[in-house]
Formats: sequence, structure tokens, C-alpha cells
Amino acid sequence: MSCDVMKLKLNELKGELQRRGLNATGLKADLMQRLQMALEKEPLTDSQAEAFAGSDSNALLQDNKCSDSGSYSKEAEAESKPASESGRSVLDFGADGILPTTAAVDKVVVKLEPNEEEHVSIRRGRGTAVSWPAEIEEDLTIKGGPEMGAEAGWDTIVSEPNNEQDGRGLAEQLKAQPERSEQYSRKRRHGESRGHNHFERHEKRRSYILQGSPSSWDSAEESDSSSTLVDSLNKDHMWSSMDEEVSSWHEAGWQPNRFFFTATPGPRSAAAELDSNQPADFLELFITDELLQHIADQTNLHATQCFLSQSEGLPNSRSHAWKPVSVAELKTFFGLTFLTSYIKKPSVSLYWSMDEIDATPHFGQTMPRNRFQTIWKFLHYNDNTSQDDGDKMYKVRPVLDYIVEKFKEMYQPGQNICIDEGMMQWKGRVSFRVYNPKKPVKYGIKSYILCDSASGYCFNMQPDVKEARTTSDIVFSLLDRLPGHGYTLYMDDSYNSVAMCELLLGAETNVCGILRKNRGEPRIFRMVRKNELRLEEKLVRHNKRVMVVAWQGKRFVSTCHQDRMQKVEVSQKGHKDKGPKLKPECVVAYHSSMNGVDKLDQSIAYYPFVRRSLNWSKKFVAYLFQLCMFNAHVIYSAKHPEECITLLEFMRSVVKSWTVKRNVLAQVKKEEEERAVARVNSCGDWEDIRGSKRAPHRIDPDSRLDGQLGKHTLEYLKPAAKSVNPARTPGRRCRVCARRGLRRDTRMWCVSCCVPLHPGECFTAYHTKQNYSVSV
Repeated sequence: MSCDVMKLKLNELKGELQRRGLNATGLKADLMQRLQMALEKEPLTDSQAEAFAGSDSNALLQDNKCSDSGSYSKEAEAESKPASESGRSVLDFGADGILPTTAAVDKVVVKLEPNEEEHVSIRRGRGTAVSWPAEIEEDLTIKGGPEMGAEAGWDTIVSEPNNEQDGRGLAEQLKAQPERSEQYSRKRRHGESRGHNHFERHEKRRSYILQGSPSSWDSAEESDSSSTLVDSLNKDHMWSSMDEEVSSWHEAGWQPNRFFFTATPGPRSAAAELDSNQPADFLELFITDELLQHIADQTNLHATQCFLSQSEGLPNSRSHAWKPVSVAELKTFFGLTFLTSYIKKPSVSLYWSMDEIDATPHFGQTMPRNRFQTIWKFLHYNDNTSQDDGDKMYKVRPVLDYIVEKFKEMYQPGQNICIDEGMMQWKGRVSFRVYNPKKPVKYGIKSYILCDSASGYCFNMQPDVKEARTTSDIVFSLLDRLPGHGYTLYMDDSYNSVAMCELLLGAETNVCGILRKNRGEPRIFRMVRKNELRLEEKLVRHNKRVMVVAWQGKRFVSTCHQDRMQKVEVSQKGHKDKGPKLKPECVVAYHSSMNGVDKLDQSIAYYPFVRRSLNWSKKFVAYLFQLCMFNAHVIYSAKHPEECITLLEFMRSVVKSWTVKRNVLAQVKKEEEERAVARVNSCGDWEDIRGSKRAPHRIDPDSRLDGQLGKHTLEYLKPAAKSVNPARTPGRRCRVCARRGLRRDTRMWCVSCCVPLHPGECFTAYHTKQNYSVSV
């Protein structure tokens, strides 16, 4: 009994296996393979051999599904007849290999079983030749009407054996028999040629169907023909490719690849040498004075170019008050930009509002509104006169390359790293804007990002400008200097394939991630349906270097994890407490290590200082500065693990350093100018009109620890001109004593720092100790 394994249901498969005494447990794909292998070992009956002689192997399997019901009565009746009466004939090529040109029949099936070293050439009467290797497993359907005669039909078949000892060639192995016209008739595809040379190729068969060929061949012995066909069916069948696949993919015996991790994770280079507890110093590892000087030069150049191109502007335009920007002023500008990340207002002008309801005085005290908006207008990052049309990122290329190099230089990721996409929102016109409905930000500029899985540190990033690049080029360019150190790379199905895993294993890098369909996995994974596997059941195959796992409707690939289930605590629907669940080890590792880029995106989304703009380059550089802020916070946390400082606290400290410090220095400078124009009293002493300035109560100037005590001098505090008792010297609380919890006033202050101090120990501790609040 034979049956069509591909069309049997699960219960029918189990019944066939139990009838043959075989194991009927397992996946449906395993049951199909087990039954097919059992059918191969069963010898065919004479009726099945004759049925196969009149149709291809798939038609035989389809017709034999219900053989017990007597579907082969016609073939059995034809078996008792001689070859001439049953309609069968044997191809006889003769000495010259020329087919006879006699009356044509509708269809003739030619079964071919060539030697491995032979080739077959089929020549038309007009001289056209088609040849292919004999081991190819395809069907060629040559369509031509019988009315075309010998000129239109395929009238010459020549056997070309490479082995001289085997002189028979292919002529003795070609068998022919009429085929029913209803079986396997196929329509021509739309747009294909309808001439007589039309081909239809079917996969994984060895039948050659000739339509409109000459017939009435001489007969041969039926016994030899039947035995040849039975041997051909047992050797070459539709599962031959599956057998080759089974030989390369195994179910048991998996051993993970182990690479020794040789890198030292953590801060490196200048970040490792930095000894400071000021967050601004860590941000300046990426946004250096060198980078700010380049931005200042390009901004001043762009402003000059705009003035030259628009000689006649508006008479009251703010641009007429433009003056070149400096590095210090750019720091103040970007410091206020960082401040807008956690102080939200609908428009920029509202930050300078004087209304007592929504006023934020710090903006007006740090920089005038018109100056801020003028710098934003002319802010630029590259020279437009030497623009390269082939580089779509030319507008931001110097800043992008500089910052990305700093990312790679300052930090060494841990052993687990991941690659994913990041998106900067942009709905304007740009040629490389993308749309991804699966992302929270659906429209924008996409970037490929490689992050540390543990901390989320952005090690490398490349904007996607829609250039023709292969997946391997993207992955290896993001890895940069990391291959060869034993890293484990986690990727989603956009990058993973079995071939990619092989490439990365050659670079001593393990891989784990989700695998898409038709990315090199075994064929059995394509037969498994989504809900066929139970909750704690998986399907595993490996080729000794790469392991593929099917679980819960998804396919995973791994090169470094064990083939075992791991118990984890997961949330259960309708239950408050978590419950245990078994998952494959590679799935647990993927879910815990693939979230590096997600950590980065989530953190910068909390405090975005990217403002709306019609210029994509300004917004993209603001996005890069967000990445710099996050990376600086990661390095700060690695250098000071005892301090649990959040990203918000880190940003606030940077804003104070880049804005308040300059505000204090501006006040000191203004005070010195006022002293220069102060009037002299009758005694010849200097008199301050407004008295001594007051420094901010909670902020210390950075100049207090410059190591130059000669610049820091103590002077007596001066009363204001409108004081009730000008002769009385005022007193203020000493900064050092106040930090130590003591209420002691002093009549002296440091002129450089604008801080009241006691002479002696308080003065020395304030200018030499980082933490002067602790007394010795």
C-alpha cells in the first residue's frame, strides 16, 4: 500500500505508522519523514510499477492513496497483455542515435536515469541545442502541437557518455509510455512566450514530458522496463533533497561554540584617566572645545555668506546685530538648549517671558532672547560652498564622524552586544526618510546602532541613507574593532541568517537572535505550523556550528547556548504574582540582552531637547548630542558606582556648569567694570556704589580649585551707598562654616569667587579641598 504523505492528516499519519509497527509520537514533520522513509523501504508491486511507467512519481503517489479499493484494475489488466497491446513502447535510438519520425501521439512520458558522468543534449531540427548536467532534478515540459511534425518536434536525442567503457549511454535507459492528458496540465504564466519552445520547470523530479513528439516506437521486453522503473523510484524521489538536508542537520549532539572573552569592558583612553566628579567634564569628553570651535567657525562663515548673498535685508532685522559667536557662548547656548529638555514650553520665546505666572528668569539672566534666536538661525556644521552631492549626510558629516569616533574611543562594551535600529522623528522632505509602522516613531531618519546590552552605551551608529549595502557590510562595519575578542552579538530577524552566523563565527563572534523564514534553516522548520508545538515543546536542529530552534511560532538561531529549557518567572494573565515557565536557553538570553538599543531610546525619550525645525541637520545634531549626554552618564556611573545619580540629575548638573558658571563670571566682570568708573571719596579710598556682590548660595565657581591661591585675595565687605549706617562694616555667613552646620558671620570675602570666608582655615579649605564641608 502506498499513500501521498504530504496530504495525510495527523491522525492518518499516526495510523499508517502504527499499522507498520513504527513509533507514532512526535511532530507532524517528523511523522511525515518517518513514514516516507518506511515507504521507500517497501518494495513496489508490479501494478504500482506499471502505474509509475504511465505517470511521474507524484502522480503515482496521488493515485496510490486508495489502492485497496481497486483503483489499479486497469493497470493490472494491462499487465497481462503484451507490450504492443498495452500501449507501451521502448525508445530505440539505433546506431546513429536518431529518433524515428513516424506518426505522432498526444503525450509520451520519458523516464531518465542517467549516469553521474553523462550529459544529455536535445537538438531541434533547426539546429537549436539545449544541454544540462545529468544529475539535475527538474522537469522540462516541451510544448508543441502534433501538427508541427518532425520539423517542429524534438526529433534528435544524442547521448554523450564521458566513460568509454559504458558504451550504452542513455538510450537503453529511456522508457516511454502514453500519459493521460488530464494529469498535471498547467497554464502558461502571464507574459510568457506561447511558442513551441515554451518550458515549465518543476522542482525535484526526473521526468521529462515531451508533447507533440514522434511516437510508434519499437517494443522491448516488459520485465526489464519494469525493473528499471522500480529501481529508479527507490533511488530518486521527491524526498531526495530532504535526505541530503538530514545528512547536514542533526537533532542531537549539539555542542556550543566557546570563545574566550579577551576585552576589558569599561571606560578607556581619556575617559579612564579622567579624575573628576563634575558631570560636565564627562560630557566634554564627546562635545569637546575642538568640536565647538569647528561649529563656531562654520556658524560665523554661514552668517557671513548669508549677509553677502542678501545685501538688502529688512532694516529692523535682528541679523544686523550679529556678532561672531565664540566657544564659551556656544556652551551657554547649548546649556540652555539642554535645559529645555525638562522645562517644557510650547515656544522658545516663552522661556524669556517676564510674566510672573510662567517666568523662568534663568534664561534671561544667562543670554538675551534675540541673541539665542540669532545663533539658532545661523547655526551650521559644514561649508555649503564645497558640498559633495554624493554624500547625503554632508551637512552634518564632520560632527557625525567626530562624535562616533569618540563613542568608539572612550568605552569598551561588555561581552553581550546588540544591533538594532534607532529613529529620529522627521516628517519633512529628505530623500532618506523612512516609514516604519512597527516603531513608536514611524516617520524619520533611521540609524543602525550597536549598543552594549548591559548599560545601553552607544558604541557605533550609522544613518541609513538608502544606499545599496549588504547585510554583512552593515553588521561588520558596526562591529568595527570588536571582532576577534569573543563577543556575543544579539540581532533580530532583519540581520540574522545561517550564512551570517557562519561569517561571524569566522570572526570569533557568537550570534543569537530571531530567524526569518527561508534564511538557511532546515526545511522541516517550514513545515511546522504556528500552533503545532506545545507550550513547553521545541524543535531543534544543528549543523555542528549553528543551532536553529523553533518555539512558540518563532525561529531562533544561536551558536553559543545549550540545547535545554530554562525556568523563568513570568507575569500571568489574571494573576498578580509571577509564575514559572520553561523557555529555551537561547530565548531567555535573547530577551535579556537584546534591549540595549531600547534602553538608549527610552532614556533619551524622557528628556528630549530636539526642537522643531525646518532644517534636518540642526535636529540631527541635537539627536547626536542626546546620545552624547547618555553615553557620558554611562561613563560617569561606571567611574562613580557609589553615586546613584539619575540621567536627570546628570543633565541638571551639566546645565549649571555650562550656564550658571558663566553667569557668575559675567557678574564678576560687570562688577570690575563698575569699579573702574567708581568715584573716589574725599579720603581717597575706593567706594562701591552698590556694595559687595553676592555669589549664588548653592553653587561654587570652578575657579576656586585652580591651584593659584595668589589670585584669591580676602578683602573687607563694603556697605552699599544707601545703607542706613555706612560706617558699619556688614557681616555675612561664611560659606565653609555654613556647609559645616555652623552659623558664624564674617566681614571678609574672596574677591575672585565672590564668597564670604573666614581668613585662615576656612579660606584654605575652600580653595584646596573638593569637599570642604567635612572638617578635619
